[in-house]
Amino acid sequence: MWEKIKEYFKHHSTVEKKKLSEMTFKEKAEYVWEYYKIHIIAAAVVIIIAWSFINAALNPPVPPYAGVALYEIFLGEEFNEEFTRAVNEELVGDARETLIPHLFVSGDDPTAQMVVIQKFMAMITTKELDLFIAEIGVLEEFIGEDLFFRFDQTGLTVPEDRLIYGSTPDNPESLAYAVNLKGSSFLNKFGVRSEALAAGIIINTPRFDNAVAVLNFLLE
Repeated sequence: MWEKIKEYFKHHSTVEKKKLSEMTFKEKAEYVWEYYKIHIIAAAVVIIIAWSFINAALNPPVPPYAGVALYEIFLGEEFNEEFTRAVNEELVGDARETLIPHLFVSGDDPTAQMVVIQKFMAMITTKELDLFIAEIGVLEEFIGEDLFFRFDQTGLTVPEDRLIYGSTPDNPESLAYAVNLKGSSFLNKFGVRSEALAAGIIINTPRFDNAVAVLNFLLE
């Protein structure tokens, strides 16, 4: 039986070599892709997965000090870089950690909006996000999804008129869950309309104290 199998592959290999030798380079490429594309794709997937494991082992990702969701707002690459640098310098005591801003921007495209929502919820589930920043109206919608800690749990003190109130499915009482960022010296430095933005601490954050520290930084 094994001899027959070996003979088959030997014959098949000879036939394939003969076919390829009679083709132009373009024909060879088209032939190989047509008949071996599944094998090529499978091999590529295996290589990519293997490289991901190797790269993660050789270059482990920097642990986040805090993950900040910038939801449907784009403040510019310069802002993201300066935000990360400033927080790292002022708050992060461990050089192995870093602030990580995450952009969730879709515009008016319904398909892109669905992709952004799925990405956002996936990152909530995997606890990669700690602080949420968005325009006030958008944030108020997420209060209704029970996404945030109550603001009084942060221990921070702000004027009453800066608190953002709402109710959740489990608690119909109107409570403060977020805060308006108006007057933020850091945001104002970049010409950001801070009075239009608000922030809340995501309910399942594993880095609650860090999220509070970043929020306090933005409120100064």
